[in-house]
Parts: sequence; C-alpha cells; structure tokens
Amino acid sequence: MIKKKNGEKDKNKGVDKPHDTVFKNTFCNKEAMLDFLAVNLPSELFSTIDQENLELTNKSYVDPVGRRGESDLVFKTNINGKEGYLYMICEHQSTEDPYMPLRFLEYNIRLIRQHLKEKGNVPLPIILNVCIYSGNKSYKGSNSLLSMFSDPELAKSCMFDKFHLVDLYSIPENELLRYNKAAFAFMVLKQGIHRSFNQWFADRIDLIVDLLEKDYISYADQFFLYMLQVDDDSNLLETIKKSNPKLKKIAMSVAERLEQEGEKKGIKKGIQIGEEKGKLERNIEIAKAMLENHYPVEDIILLTGLSSSQIHELT
Repeated sequence: MIKKKNGEKDKNKGVDKPHDTVFKNTFCNKEAMLDFLAVNLPSELFSTIDQENLELTNKSYVDPVGRRGESDLVFKTNINGKEGYLYMICEHQSTEDPYMPLRFLEYNIRLIRQHLKEKGNVPLPIILNVCIYSGNKSYKGSNSLLSMFSDPELAKSCMFDKFHLVDLYSIPENELLRYNKAAFAFMVLKQGIHRSFNQWFADRIDLIVDLLEKDYISYADQFFLYMLQVDDDSNLLETIKKSNPKLKKIAMSVAERLEQEGEKKGIKKGIQIGEEKGKLERNIEIAKAMLENHYPVEDIILLTGLSSSQIHELT
C-alpha cells in the first residue's frame, strides 16, 4: 500500500477542506454570525430575526465539498415571529454558477421536506438565503430566481402563486359535459374513487352512446380497461356489451386484452411458485443430510432457512 507524502491532499475522501473548515468554524460562532448579518442584511430584515434563539443545526444539503466547492450552514430561528431558517452557502469556485438561485431553491425544498418530516403538518417555514461568494472576480450572476425566467411575471403567476385546481368531487357531472372530448374521461375519474361502475354505467348508457356517436370518446378502450380493472363486479362487462354494438366491440377487445394479461401473470406466477418449490425441496434434502450427520439444529436453520418445526418434521 502506497503511503501519501506529508501534506498530500486526499481528494477522493475530502480530507483537506480548508475552505469548509474556516467557514464553519467562523460562522458556528453565534456572535460572529450576528455581527456578519447586521452588516450585510437590510436593517429592517435583520430586525425581524430572533437573535436570542438563533441556533446552528446539523443539517446540510450541498454536494460534498471538493466536488462543487461549496459549504453550507443551516440555522433555525424565528423570522418576524414565525418559525424559520437562515440558510447560508459559502462558494469557493473559480467560476460562478449562473444558476445559483435555482440551487438555492433545490436546497430549500430539501430543507422544507425535512422540516415537515420532523414537525408534521405545520405551515411551511420561512427561509432566509445568504450566499458568500469567494471567487477570483466580482459576482455578475443573478441573485433572483424570477429574473432567470424569460417572463418573470408569467413565471410568478404560473409557478409561484396559486396552482389551478380542478376538484372533481365538487364539480357536478353535468358541468363536466362542457369538456366535450374530455368529458367521459373526467366522468370516469370522478366515479373512480368509488371503484364501482356497473350501475353507474347502466344509468348513463344513452349519454355515453351519444358521446360515442359524436366521436368524443375515441379513447373508450383505455377507460373501459380502467373500469374493469378497478371494479370487481363481474356484471360490468356484460352491462357494457349490452349497451351498444360499438361499445360491445370495444368491450370485447378490452376483455380479450385483460385475459391475455391474466394468462401472462399466471405463467409468471407459476414459474415463481415452481422455483420456490424447487428451492424448498433442495433445502429439505440438505437438511436431511445434515441431520444424518448429527449437525446442530441451529446450524441447519442458518444454512437452509427452514424453521425449527420444519426440521423436526424430518426427524
């Protein structure tokens, strides 16, 4: 084994991390951290931080130092009276990352997920992000995530405000008909939570036939397949077949497909059972041979995986 010379860096294991060490040793000191924040944050923002309860955590979300050349520290505290975090990254790279705001977002999401895992169903924490950049020239990149989009206002509206909700539970079925070619799909999805389609389909045969004749449900086979898979009622297929000649043709095709898939699963399951049976028989033969040679039962259990009762049955 070749020994490294004194002072040689172990790049693979990241033994030499001077930037990481000095960063963390400095800012784990609460007084130093507060002095730094007081100078570098707007006074109105700094005043919202609960300085007394500022506490360093053991959380970290960046890639290992040496691969990206970055370190991070996570402090927890109250911000404007609300539970939150101060997330600090120290960059030691020769070139700046043009997507630093995106990286902050990625790390923040991981921090929020961890917070919810620890705290349960609580409001999301406020996170104050700070980046210390130590490059070989001035930082010219953006420090705003929204500014990185081609249309910041549209991005804010589409991605960082309310998402558009379609609550099928609250939408009456007759309103779903306004979806035209998407109507049947959403009607099925609305009913799908109940996993019961036989009577539902029978009550809507005329409507479904009308949608079919308008060429509004060209995807009917996929949804018939879904209905037959989630509903255990054996009468459902017959109900569909009796409703309309075209629907019968589609239903028969779907039923044949389900049968073929069932056969494939049955063959696969049969092979699996056969393999398990063969393994059991082989282990039984091994156990018998070990018993004949007076091996301890504990050793036989360890080697074959058989239970003590199975082994005693062989004696």
